[in-house]
Amino acid sequence: MYEFVKLAKKLKMAQIHITDIQYIEINSQDGLDFKYKPDVPKLKLVGNILNIENEDEDEEEGVLFLTQKQLNQVLADKDIELKVQDDRWFPNRALTKEQSKKVGLVGIDAEFLGSAGDLKCFEALKVF
Repeated sequence: MYEFVKLAKKLKMAQIHITDIQYIEINSQDGLDFKYKPDVPKLKLVGNILNIENEDEDEEEGVLFLTQKQLNQVLADKDIELKVQDDRWFPNRALTKEQSKKVGLVGIDAEFLGSAGDLKCFEALKVF
């Protein structure tokens, strides 16, 4: 488990895209102050994230906290099957280029929460 480090500076909005999914699990981390529906349980998606507002960076491994409804919006009509193993959901097989492209086309307005080790952490505010 990564220790979550909050940044002292003002939280930053970003438009991000998911380009690969390693796994999804129910968020069990305490102490996170979510802005979008704070009373709704969040899922934690770990995968590759592209922050299109930071042109200097390529996609990188990160964490996206989102609701079940938001996850459904991201995965809708993408033909991605998930399998459960040890309380985590994994893609049945590696995403094809076509699936990565379809998932990557889904825009997400997110708020940068901070870092957990080398992972940048975001909260999904709006999926479009």
